[in-house]
Amino acid sequence: MTTHIALCAIPGYGHVQPILDVVGELTARGNRVTVASTDQFGAPLEAAGAEVIRYGATREGATDANSIADALAGFSSCADPIAPIRAKLLDDKPDVLGFDSTMWLAGRLLSAPLARPTLQLSPCFVSNEHFSLPERVGEYAAREAALESTVDSGGPAEEPIDIVAEVKALLKAEGITTGLEEFVSDARDRKLVFIPREFQYAGDTFDDRHAFVGPCLGPRRLAGQWSPPDNGHPVLLVSLGTSTFNDQPGFFRSCARAFAGLPWNLVLTLGGGTDPATLGPLPPNVQAHQWLPHPAVLDHARAFVTSAGMGSIMESLSRDTPVVGVPHHGEQEVNTDRILELGLGGKIARQDVTAESVRDTVLAVAEDTAIADRVHTMSEHFARAGGHRQAADEILNMA
Repeated sequence: MTTHIALCAIPGYGHVQPILDVVGELTARGNRVTVASTDQFGAPLEAAGAEVIRYGATREGATDANSIADALAGFSSCADPIAPIRAKLLDDKPDVLGFDSTMWLAGRLLSAPLARPTLQLSPCFVSNEHFSLPERVGEYAAREAALESTVDSGGPAEEPIDIVAEVKALLKAEGITTGLEEFVSDARDRKLVFIPREFQYAGDTFDDRHAFVGPCLGPRRLAGQWSPPDNGHPVLLVSLGTSTFNDQPGFFRSCARAFAGLPWNLVLTLGGGTDPATLGPLPPNVQAHQWLPHPAVLDHARAFVTSAGMGSIMESLSRDTPVVGVPHHGEQEVNTDRILELGLGGKIARQDVTAESVRDTVLAVAEDTAIADRVHTMSEHFARAGGHRQAADEILNMA
């Protein structure tokens, strides 16, 4: 019997890429998959076999990301981008409803009239009474705010948002009579976590509702080839991902200077954020690309300098490559802390990035045999977690 699975995705590479091979595995087994996303990710999701419900801006001046950001924060306008998704799913009810863990409010609104098993898709650390990702991120945010408070912005202070009041108003507007505590509770959700249990903070304290399937690196995520120069020198990959802070030509120039003249092959991937022309002439052992298939490069790399998004970390460790984190916001700081705690790489604070700090940190990490051994052990945990096939099993067992 065909099972119909509906998934709701945040419009970001780190949230869509983990589910591409899960969608492909489900459809290859003869099931139907409907995914709510934006035009930006419609094509790869359709190529994986999904029917895509496209949502977009629904209020003046809003972008897709801003509309969904409202849904995450708890604003009443979160119902706007949900309307076409809900109409479609009510007309063609799924057997299982999954939604990105960061869009919990949108997921609650969608699931209320469907009465179907619900699944949270978590491409990042999950939380329980022993570890809280929001609290850890909040600690970094508080430090940043304290630093920024020493500088007079010249503008009026922003009023704090009463999230509880916003959610209550939303429930009333939507005609949902469920009490607030029950509505926001995730106790009934199954959780599909795209990291292995061994990498999760306090991993052994999470119950059986949490399926730690690891990164889902199947034929779609592993598509594409890359070959290193034939000089036999080690490879270093450097990327700041695809987020808004990757427009940093100075960072990439520092990395290029770090390895100029050294017997290394340096590969820079710019993620669409930095114009290669702004980098100036590069040393002969440095190549810059807007996009490359990272797993194909990491198969040859001795280290990966990254802004420490979870997707990049998972790709690196799964390919047996240590990580040097250069975090740019709270969640990336938490990710990098875990890399250091487990002895899987190093860190460079973004304010400390120089050619010297990049070179010294990378060489120390790449030459550390104990780090290499721990990374290899972690990659074995990744393989045993099951990836996209295990993820498909978990979803189908809910139907």
